[in-house]
This record gives sequence, C-alpha cells and structure tokens, in this order.
Amino acid sequence: MRFGTDTAETQHRVTSPEERLLLAVMQSAFWDLEHRDPAERDRAQRYFLSEGDDHPFSFEAICRHFGWSPGRIRKQLSPQLITLGPELLRPPLRQVASR
Repeated sequence: MRFGTDTAETQHRVTSPEERLLLAVMQSAFWDLEHRDPAERDRAQRYFLSEGDDHPFSFEAICRHFGWSPGRIRKQLSPQLITLGPELLRPPLRQVASR
C-alpha cells in the first residue's frame, strides 16, 4: 500500500504542509503495523479499525479529506489487522490515581 499524491485511490493533489502532515500520520500508522513492539502494533491496528472522524487526525477523517474509502483500505490491510483479538477492540481502561 502506498500513500502519496500519485496513487489511483485519489485524484487529490497534495499541495499544503497540512496535507503532507495528514499523509505522514497515516504512513506512520501503516509502518507501525509491522513494529517490533506489540504495543505499537496494537495501537496502529486500533487506529485503522477506529470509527468516526471527530478528530482531524483520525483514520476516517484523513480518508474523507483525500476521498479514500476507509473500508477499501481496511480490506487491503486485513492481513495486518486480522491478528487483532476482540479484547483489543475494547477501549483501554483509564488508570485512576490512588488516594
């Protein structure tokens, strides 16, 4: 999977520093799917499987900005995402400071 301005997935031309930042966020998450540290891999998997675009750097918000299909990207990444167990789909527990 490639992220850049010349992919067939988008006709959008990346011209602004902000758009390059959006691509860098997505590319970083993509490379983290192969990270040595299991926690980093899990975080990247959660990123790609997250739903909603309420944050400007969320997976779906970036997809929407560039006109990409989140479902299509998830399908292409399915070998890396299939290892995610159901326990990782739950939101992380907050740590409460003891008094």
